[in-house]
Amino acid sequence: MKKTSLLALWLGTALGAPALAQNPLIHSAFCADPTARVFDGRVYVYPSHDIPPVPLPTQRPDWFCMADYHVYSSADLTHWTDHGVILDQTQVPWGNPTAYSMWAPDCIRGRDGRYYFYFPDAPQTQEGERPGFGVGVAIGDTPYGPFVAQPQPIQGIQGIDPCVLQASDGRNYIFWGGGGLWQAPLADNLLQLAGEPQPVTGLPEGFKEGPFAFERQGKYYLTYPWVRNQTECLAYAMSDSPLGPWEYKGILMEEWPDGCWTNHHSLVEFEGQWYLFYHHNDYSPRFDKNRSMCADSLHFRPDGTILTVIPTRRGVGLTEGSERIQIDRYSACSPGVETLPNDTLNPMQGWRVRLAPKAWVSYGSVHIPASSLDAHGRPRKVWASVPGFWGQSRLTALDQTDFRLDIRRQHDDVYELILTNTGDAAAEVDWISVNPRQPLVPATRGGLETGTYRNLFLEAGYTQEEIDRKLESVFHDVFYGPHKCYFEVGKDMAYISDIKNDDVRTEGMSYGLMIAVQWDRKDIFDRLWRWTQRYMQMTSGPMAGYFRWSCKRSGEPNAEGPASDGELYFITSLLFASNRWGNEGEINYLAEAQRILDAVQPREVKFPARPGGEPVTRTASLIDTKTDLISFVPGVECTDPSYHVPAFYEVWARYADDGRASYWRECAAKSRAYLHRSVHPSTGLTPDYNNFDGSLMHTGHLIGDAFRYDSWRVPMNIALDYSWACADRDWQQNYGEMIQNFFYAQGLDAFVDQYNVDGTAPSRLLRAGHYPEKLRHSIGLVATTAAASLLCSHAQSYEFIDRLWNAKHEPEADGFFDAYYDGLLRLFAFMHLSGRYRVIEKQMQLSDYLRPVGSEGYDGSQVDADGFIRRWLLLDPISKPIDSNTVFTDSYLRQEFNREYFKGQRQMDEGKLPKDGQRVGDLTWNAYDSQKFNVKLYRLASCKGLPRYGVLFWAATVIYCPEEMTDVRLAVGSNSASMWWVNGQEALLLSGDRRMVKDDGMSVRLTLKKGRNVIRGAVINGPGMSDFCVRLLDAQGQPVRNITVDVK
Repeated sequence: MKKTSLLALWLGTALGAPALAQNPLIHSAFCADPTARVFDGRVYVYPSHDIPPVPLPTQRPDWFCMADYHVYSSADLTHWTDHGVILDQTQVPWGNPTAYSMWAPDCIRGRDGRYYFYFPDAPQTQEGERPGFGVGVAIGDTPYGPFVAQPQPIQGIQGIDPCVLQASDGRNYIFWGGGGLWQAPLADNLLQLAGEPQPVTGLPEGFKEGPFAFERQGKYYLTYPWVRNQTECLAYAMSDSPLGPWEYKGILMEEWPDGCWTNHHSLVEFEGQWYLFYHHNDYSPRFDKNRSMCADSLHFRPDGTILTVIPTRRGVGLTEGSERIQIDRYSACSPGVETLPNDTLNPMQGWRVRLAPKAWVSYGSVHIPASSLDAHGRPRKVWASVPGFWGQSRLTALDQTDFRLDIRRQHDDVYELILTNTGDAAAEVDWISVNPRQPLVPATRGGLETGTYRNLFLEAGYTQEEIDRKLESVFHDVFYGPHKCYFEVGKDMAYISDIKNDDVRTEGMSYGLMIAVQWDRKDIFDRLWRWTQRYMQMTSGPMAGYFRWSCKRSGEPNAEGPASDGELYFITSLLFASNRWGNEGEINYLAEAQRILDAVQPREVKFPARPGGEPVTRTASLIDTKTDLISFVPGVECTDPSYHVPAFYEVWARYADDGRASYWRECAAKSRAYLHRSVHPSTGLTPDYNNFDGSLMHTGHLIGDAFRYDSWRVPMNIALDYSWACADRDWQQNYGEMIQNFFYAQGLDAFVDQYNVDGTAPSRLLRAGHYPEKLRHSIGLVATTAAASLLCSHAQSYEFIDRLWNAKHEPEADGFFDAYYDGLLRLFAFMHLSGRYRVIEKQMQLSDYLRPVGSEGYDGSQVDADGFIRRWLLLDPISKPIDSNTVFTDSYLRQEFNREYFKGQRQMDEGKLPKDGQRVGDLTWNAYDSQKFNVKLYRLASCKGLPRYGVLFWAATVIYCPEEMTDVRLAVGSNSASMWWVNGQEALLLSGDRRMVKDDGMSVRLTLKKGRNVIRGAVINGPGMSDFCVRLLDAQGQPVRNITVDVK
């Protein structure tokens, strides 16, 4: 293998990756009989939905089985959206709900602006009747429904595969199959025939079905699948009138060479190019009743006849070079190319290609921007997914393989890619990607504020399906796999064991609780907590209320003293459990957390005498009273850098409700300052233990001054503090890159698990359990250094992430295996980097923030003491997929806010407000009185189970003035950007990435009419929470209070 670059391997599972703009078009379901239509500049495809045969007496195991319809749409023929089920067989009043006969459909837009969905179905029959088929109509307000089926099928049609031709003569015609092809004019209501059905004549003999008719340049075309031999080809006829006479013209697609029995199709013009949509059983090679839709370009001769379409793997649309280019869907190839399935049991996992030496494949229509090319016009970086071990794939820099990539400009920034095997042996590749990774951009606000958490695996190019599958696997390894460290005891208890030391530790038990609550596993949480309380929590003696840091697996104590990190995680996990599950069950989680918080307050404790000394009485507390820093052991005057997780104190301040909120916030700030002092200024390493001032202890003990097992956790803890609180941004970002740079310099596959803090090798090693003293490349440290990527913007972070993703947690050659510490840190890191390690917010009711107008206990018809308007009409959020708030420029906002999103929007400027409870499409207007001065839009969406991020909110209210008011200003704060109108005129625009600040923006001086005045606003946000506050200020800047508020 060639080694021409220092780029490292990216080992990754490529299965399940979406193939964009390549045939087949859809990879999540079988889609046959595709009818493509263009509505408002977007292609909508209405296919039938093949499913495996259901085991019913009425169903043949070798036949078609279809229970519902989906619709798919695309603006570019590359990225397809599944709009979900638009009609199910159980929703057809006249249909047999267990017939599984929802065959090929069609959809058109009527003159009334509604959408008419035509579909075949087997009708309900009496015993002894032949079932047959009818054609029904379902009507919807949008191309993607919801559709409501009419009570009866179209009278006069007995058949399948309806197609409606909307002709230039202003009339509509319907075609269908059933004992031949049939045609008839449709009535203006699109629900009835306007004439008797006529058989289509003038076509060659043989079985025909699936007609699709269209008009082009004054000519009418009737296309259809035709069995001229044993399987179907696609043929066509032409005419000068919509209903013929038809003249057979030829074949537009030949039969499938592999014997797939059917084909079914449609033709559509989109942005000046004609396309043929059709189906084939690519994803079901052994059963041709499960088909997948494809598309290829189609061309006409000057005389209007159609050039035969050769089906391609490449398909249509423009592929972005930064996406996964499924090179097995090539445009052309040389001899010596073979296509192989990635998974023979699951064909939807796609294919790979095997290239003989010197063989090549080409892939056209790839967009590569100039910024992705170097000075010589070559891609700066190309990744390739190639087969690895145990059936997984390995992603590597292309220049570390035997493949060469050449590019050939087709036009503008669009290229053809040619991949050649330059090696001496056959080689395989699944997909390639050109410069797929964007620069990492650390968050600017923490999850405590925004409620959002980065998914760095997704940013690195892994798919959400892969991420979910990997997370489940890592979780399973820890809790249920053959090398698990979680063990259930009896009916209701469990423990997590440090197997290599054969004990149970508060460290592991508290980690287990945190993982359980993050994963919403109340069963695991409660089991662990019962064991902890029964065997580890001390109920008497000088340390009552604390937890023994170590017990035997039987529960017998190994120690009578605590280690402070256990209490730290116990408290935080219990608070999260309280927020997630409440406190009404067997365990009052909040009370347990508060009990520990009370127990760890300062107390006088007599410590045993050291050899030759006297007993010593000290003040013992979890948090040292002199420094407000967590102690290594309560009463001991030192600390452990890995015990410092400042964001945990922020959680305590918010949710513990123990009267110490300001103190906990002070502890968080002091903990961050301590970490500054503890981190080595060149390496980023920290010792296992040190003094409260951050200095080394110099005790000469094996454990203490060196970077060893405890200190592995520091990078991940600082990453957690950044992710949740983001209160020490600059220093933490510098730290993240410093610690990664140190380990990167040691070698990503070679760094070891013990160093002096200056980066030199320690003179003595700390052994792990009973295993030999040895420096190891431990997966626990791989995990925590990868988690530090949350802090970083340098490119090396991707390589740390990849190393974690691909690191195998398995026994080493000498038998060493740490299921416990390595396993837990590995799981924590995967949770961090996937955005699955979060502040679990308290589950609030909508009434905690907003109450319906008229609710008892609050009257929003008056402004509050500070003049804030609290009564508003609010519309459910409108989805606006936005990844960043940096796009909120003045021009962008004016464009977006002035779009018409719903019926009646323009009339609001005329003072015509919607009514409370009024629906506009799928959204509802509701009138609320806010319980706070700021209207919590994020909470509104969250409590109603609606999208919270990447959304647009509309708000409106009416203020009544006792007299005309001049020189009034509208004062607004919003999160993020917003725009406000008063009496139909723009009053204020707040652009950019904003936080909600009172009076953040003020309008020019306004004049309010005597009586009714309408205020309307729009608030838009990407990641993060959304809210706003509005009040009126008089000429002296004082709140206007002598007004009343209503929503009428």
